[in-house]
Amino acid sequence: MSKTTEAASQKFLDSNQYSNDSILKYERIFGHTWVSTGGETTTKDFLIKLELEPGQRVLDVGCGTGGSAFFMARQYGVHVHGIDLSTNMINIAQDRLSREYKNVQEKVRFELADATKTELEKDSYDVIYSRDTILHIPDKENLLKTFYVGYDLRTVQEYGDVVKQAGFQEVQAVDLTQIFISILTNELKYFQPQRKAFIKVGTSSRMLLITVKFKSHV
Repeated sequence: MSKTTEAASQKFLDSNQYSNDSILKYERIFGHTWVSTGGETTTKDFLIKLELEPGQRVLDVGCGTGGSAFFMARQYGVHVHGIDLSTNMINIAQDRLSREYKNVQEKVRFELADATKTELEKDSYDVIYSRDTILHIPDKENLLKTFYVGYDLRTVQEYGDVVKQAGFQEVQAVDLTQIFISILTNELKYFQPQRKAFIKVGTSSRMLLITVKFKSHV
């Protein structure tokens, strides 16, 4: 198996980046049911741009432990189908769903699935939502074409071009680097006092934390 393929494989994710211990550590930083930078705060900002309406069908690609799916169902009344390649993520999301109010349970479902192999029926979803997941997938062009009927990083403009080439229109490629730098700085300030306790938790497992600074050349 190549390094590129292994980087996004289910076995690799479940035993490394998304082990149960690692997932719970992400949530300690980003908030309960959140595993992406900014948690609920950044999700709110993104969803405002989508102008969701009650009853719409949303495919949440890389749903993680369910934070975005639960939020969309509660706040917008949409039906969310969350898929993720990580068994651990889906197991935790299912457990969290079982503890939600009935009106949320009726609107949200989770499935263990590989986004690159998922076959979508035409017009089966009104909106496709995804955070971070596409970073794991080198063949973004075919993935986005599927949506239209290791990390592979690109510039903001290149991402926009890939989406346009897949057939989407009115694409807005916006560089949010400075906003996320500010959010990560605030999260670091919150996390720093808890650093020793955080490291102590789950000492039986090994965790590699890599901090990378990206600069867009758009």
